Amino acid sequence: MNRQTTNISYLERSIENDCLRRALAARLDKALKRAGISSARAARWLGVSEYDVHYWRHGITVPPLNACMRFATVLKLDVHWLCTGQTQVA
Repeated sequence: MNRQTTNISYLERSIENDCLRRALAARLDKALKRAGISSARAARWLGVSEYDVHYWRHGITVPPLNACMRFATVLKLDVHWLCTGQTQVA
C-alpha cells in the first residue's frame, strides 16, 4: 500500500468516526434535554467534570462505555440504542 492510499484510508476512517461520534452526541444531547438534565447535573452523577459531559454532548469526545451505561440506566434508555442508534433485535 503506498503512502497516498494510506492517507486516504485514514481520512475515510476519520470522517466515519466523526459521523459516529456526532450521532452519539446528538442522541445523548436529545435524551438529556428531554429529561431536563444539565451537563453539570449529569457530571455530578457520573463523577466527571462538566467539561467532559459538555464535550460528549457536542461530539468533541466520546463517553466511555461505563458512562453510557449509567446514562442509559438513569434516562431509562437502551444502552445499545444510545451507543449505536439501533434497537436490539431479540
